[in-house]
Amino acid sequence: MSLRLLVIEDDPGFQDLVRALCERRGDSVDVASDGFLGLRLLSERRHDVVMIDYHLPEMDGYALARLMREISRPEDGVRLIGVTADRHGLASRRGADARFDAILVKPLDPAALYAALDRLTRPAIAAPATQPPVASVPAVSTPAAGADAVWRRFGLSGRPRALICPAPGPAEAAAFGQAFVPVERAAEADLILLSGEAGLPALRAARAATPMRPVPTVDLTNRLAGACDVTFRVAEPASWAAVAEACTGFAARRAGLATHPDLPDPAAHLLALLHASTRDLALAGGEGGHAYESGLAPAALMAAVLTLTEAGALACVAAGTGVSVRLTELGGRAATGEALAGGIRRALEPPRPPVLDPRKSAELTHLIGEADLARLRHRLMTQLASAFAPAADLAALAHDAHVVVAMAGSLGFEDLSVACRGLEAAIAAGSGIPEATADARRAAAAAHAYCAAA
Repeated sequence: MSLRLLVIEDDPGFQDLVRALCERRGDSVDVASDGFLGLRLLSERRHDVVMIDYHLPEMDGYALARLMREISRPEDGVRLIGVTADRHGLASRRGADARFDAILVKPLDPAALYAALDRLTRPAIAAPATQPPVASVPAVSTPAAGADAVWRRFGLSGRPRALICPAPGPAEAAAFGQAFVPVERAAEADLILLSGEAGLPALRAARAATPMRPVPTVDLTNRLAGACDVTFRVAEPASWAAVAEACTGFAARRAGLATHPDLPDPAAHLLALLHASTRDLALAGGEGGHAYESGLAPAALMAAVLTLTEAGALACVAAGTGVSVRLTELGGRAATGEALAGGIRRALEPPRPPVLDPRKSAELTHLIGEADLARLRHRLMTQLASAFAPAADLAALAHDAHVVVAMAGSLGFEDLSVACRGLEAAIAAGSGIPEATADARRAAAAAHAYCAAA
């Protein structure tokens, strides 16, 4: 089925990439470089899907998505996809799951784009209807086989295995069993369901019992989202999709985790959890509410944060009125097996990725053709000609890194993408900025040389 897309994105290169990928499969694409033009186009024409960059001039993508929800007619069924290089920032916005039907991360993976478009625009699937809750627990009226079919539509093999916190009674377990497969041990679970505040100690114990097997935690109450990875509302299809995406994402990242015999156990635990969840961890301040459950006691958590920060695996970032930590590039590599030095994970001379990933280049050539790929590379080289200037201040360097990383990674320039992310991390941490800037300039020069010789 041919789709009409509206792409709201201020980077012309990314506009061209999405247009090339979508028009090759028969879709039509309108583009807008700011939110106000996007609102006008949406009001003038019918669109099946709107892709919204999170960082836009005048207003951010979250605010724009809210306006679009308000002006679009329910019968139009328009779907909104958030596009961001900072999934943590967008996913952590309160209400983001209600604003966006899907979130895609820059650099753009064509397979993820196509899968999101297909999932959001296939004929609507009726989500299981709700029954009056049993003991305040959401119940599901369809048979388990029906729930299996719904989960399969969202990419799972069937009902996910769920540890329920607190442990349910027989009637509650039967109700849960229509949408999930209840299990009794955290080691057997694909996810952990939190059905009430009384379940927080059990959730903490489950996380502590499986330090190297993190699974997503799911809030069923709509009141404990801060402690969990995702919220589930049984009557909302987008909610089923979000839980399925969390399950598959955790499983894929968990499969790449390495063991850490030279790290203290709490540090290894925290490293694995932050890598699998791809989220920041709030340490202090913020808006209150329940903190994300790590499974570590407060003293052990702070010791783990200090160990990983000293190793360069974590960076502190401002979060509203509080402070959070997030994995650095080094931390991400450490989680999946970076060599150790000095008793903790510290990469002295990490191997550089290739200038150009041949797999990504071959995939794009197949999808959009050599002419379009050459045009997109030329546009990237034009951007690089003025990027990372010697006289640039931190704001300009951060902007250059943010813009370049999306196109560099999408076109397969892995070394440049990693260097730009390293510069973003250094600016956020306030340390190592001269070295990271020099690395970004080196990678940009290498990409230029590669394209000149090609």
